[in-house]
Amino acid sequence: MHHSIQSRREIVDGLHQRSRLATIELYRLIGQPEPVVAFRMVVKPSGRSFFHVVDTKTDKVMGFRRNHNEACALARCLERAR
Repeated sequence: MHHSIQSRREIVDGLHQRSRLATIELYRLIGQPEPVVAFRMVVKPSGRSFFHVVDTKTDKVMGFRRNHNEACALARCLERAR
């Protein structure tokens, strides 16, 4: 990896960590638990070239796609429909 790309990634990672720590501190100061974002539909690789969209509550495969981006789009669509 080129050194300029690596340095940019390190900077972004550092900023992300600082942001995460600030969020944790904010919730600690106000005495509230952090909200948990739990997705019901998750995309899991299956075999060599397929991706399953799985409902985490029932562990059922709700659909599948050959392309990861299409599988993610299907998962978002199913999330909105629930």
